[in-house]
Amino acid sequence: MEHELIYRTYPGVGAIVHAHAWMEGVPCTRQNYPCGTTELAAEVAALLASVPDPVRGAVGLKNHGLTITGRSLAEIFSRVRGKLLPEVAMFD
Repeated sequence: MEHELIYRTYPGVGAIVHAHAWMEGVPCTRQNYPCGTTELAAEVAALLASVPDPVRGAVGLKNHGLTITGRSLAEIFSRVRGKLLPEVAMFD
């Protein structure tokens, strides 16, 4: 559901990566939504609107991981190489 909404909302997105890792400085969902819910999809799509380039963005899923968008998988991987933290930040 989340990926479908991202592709529909941001037509320039050609690939999405979900990682159980973290990156410093990413905006994050307000709560830990269950995967596959409309609430999670809507908040992730809205958070992407807040980053400088939603087509090449990264947002956090509270206490879960990341959703990273790009024009291709190769572009995403080159952009995040060396920036992924192996532990997901835990928030109250």
